[in-house]
Amino acid sequence: MPVWPCASSAWPRPWREAVSEPDPDGDSALLWQGPLWRAGGVPSPTAVPGWPQEVDAAAEDFAAGAGPLPCAVVIDLTAYLPDAGLARIGARIAGLAGEVPVVVLCAGDSPLAGLPRAHAIVEAAIPPDALFRMLCALQRAILRAEEARIRRIVFGRLPDYGSAPHHQGTSGLLVVGLGRRFADLDDARRRNVEIVGAFTADMAETYLSQRAFDAAILDTSADEAAYLIERILRDPRFARLPILAFCDAWDDIAGLFRAGANDVFHGAMTRETLAGRLAAAIRLGKRRRLADRLLAESRIWLLRKAAAGGISQSLYDAYLARARQAVVARGLDLAEMRLTTEAVEAASLAGDLAGTILSIADATSREEDLVCAVEGRGPVAVFKNEQAGHRLRARIDAILGRTAL
Repeated sequence: MPVWPCASSAWPRPWREAVSEPDPDGDSALLWQGPLWRAGGVPSPTAVPGWPQEVDAAAEDFAAGAGPLPCAVVIDLTAYLPDAGLARIGARIAGLAGEVPVVVLCAGDSPLAGLPRAHAIVEAAIPPDALFRMLCALQRAILRAEEARIRRIVFGRLPDYGSAPHHQGTSGLLVVGLGRRFADLDDARRRNVEIVGAFTADMAETYLSQRAFDAAILDTSADEAAYLIERILRDPRFARLPILAFCDAWDDIAGLFRAGANDVFHGAMTRETLAGRLAAAIRLGKRRRLADRLLAESRIWLLRKAAAGGISQSLYDAYLARARQAVVARGLDLAEMRLTTEAVEAASLAGDLAGTILSIADATSREEDLVCAVEGRGPVAVFKNEQAGHRLRARIDAILGRTAL
């Protein structure tokens, strides 16, 4: 048994009973609204604040194109779902105007053949509050991936802008613990995925900082897994890393999900089910890792362009056109904020104050929010919704009000 820096007896509160808290991404609300498409009799957790209205999208008489884009699709394989219903919801997902999170709830022996492509395949015992948090995080992951793709198309490849070590490397899976199930994971993993083993938390953090991983699997006790999840997610470099955990006791499942696990493996599992759940997690992690790298590289490039006067108006307009087209299907719209005229009074600007405001906006916004300077216009910020602009403006005003410039 590896020795962990924090013993379970020193845990600040019973992690199994801890209430759900905002996840490391800060996603505690749906980014776009709409009904929750369900299939297989997913229960309605009315006690979860913000839970959307549910509709049975597998029903034969469901009119898929009659309403707004769903906020997510949840398919429960532990409830009765005929093959015809599964085929119907798969066809309806394929016909959507935009990508939405697809989450499959399953047991250890659930057959996964014939499923639509899912963003997550997880244990059906996930508590409703953790499932809601997962849907929120998946919405943001989709928007981040779209933003990265748009920047690559509009701005082109950005050589020599430097990826951090934790963004580099081939597809990888980090296994933390004694490796009791290492052989099963090696058999079930996707091809071309390198497996790296770490015996301790310190080794795990060292490996995570040296190269990119698509997911981490914790082959430890539940207490140790909960501690390690918290330790990994506390580091902003790894906050979006999918973390999977094994657990022996049924009562530990909910606590591990609430601690931040993306999936919890419990009990006997077929080789097919383990491989499918692992492949879904690796696929999500790879997509997130690529988005992180592209957004980080474009951020450095945009800041350097700002120091040289900014990007051209034509390039900025091309970005706005593509970004608006991507979000409109979800009922969202871009919110543009000219930092020098809306965040502060223009008359107060002097010298390089505009550059200071741009730096503040860059430091306080999310990576998928475009913060840049445009030739002839100065610093601007573009958000996927108006509320994000209000939050950034409040942060800038608060910092300027407390800082001697």
